[in-house]
Amino acid sequence: MSCVVVHAADPEKDLLIYLPFDEGQGNKAKDVGPNGFVGDIKNAKWVEGVSGQALHFKSGSVNFDPLKIDQPKEMTIEFWFKPDEKIEGGGRIDLLYRLNGGGRPHITFNRGGVLFGFYFATQGVELPIHTNYDAFEPEWYYFVGSQSKQIAWMYIDGELDNEAKAGGDARMDFGTEGMCIAASQGNSNFFNGIIDEFKMWSVALTAEEVKANMEKTLAVDAGGKLTTTWGKLKSEK
Repeated sequence: MSCVVVHAADPEKDLLIYLPFDEGQGNKAKDVGPNGFVGDIKNAKWVEGVSGQALHFKSGSVNFDPLKIDQPKEMTIEFWFKPDEKIEGGGRIDLLYRLNGGGRPHITFNRGGVLFGFYFATQGVELPIHTNYDAFEPEWYYFVGSQSKQIAWMYIDGELDNEAKAGGDARMDFGTEGMCIAASQGNSNFFNGIIDEFKMWSVALTAEEVKANMEKTLAVDAGGKLTTTWGKLKSEK
């Protein structure tokens, strides 16, 4: 299935939201992509991240009102996360969910007896991709969930973890239901740990782009970060 071809992402037209989490102070998370969304931060503190600053959550979240963006036919979500403690079971933990209501996508630990999954949807059906990992240590991981019209993929640390057939246009409910990072609807299933460099695209990233994005982030030190502004991100195409 992995031979399906998808086109390269263009930050000028394909980037839906980019949260570098580099503010370093305050209770707002600012999207430096073309849409300029602003989220409300609850119960999180600014810490050193993979690149620049990041948010360390303790029973907290970042909450966005409905994003009011066009429904993409393809989609990619990418970010870095570091749990405070080893995760190998237990109660449900949501890394990404809606602010209101149900729907897809979401990225979740310990759902229905599954350690970790990327839960995506087409316009006709809700589908899962389940991890092959048996535990997540308190260290940094780079997550990518990428969905074309035919296939969805889950990558961890630049390597394909698993994939599933899609079979239709992507469904992304953040436009109508809002978006919540590090919790479910802002007040339950909390992820305790650090999240950095959150991006969402209206295209499915290629395996080559996944590796390149990971390496690019790791190559830039906090003092000379290349992606803290929208203009600089565009220049990296």
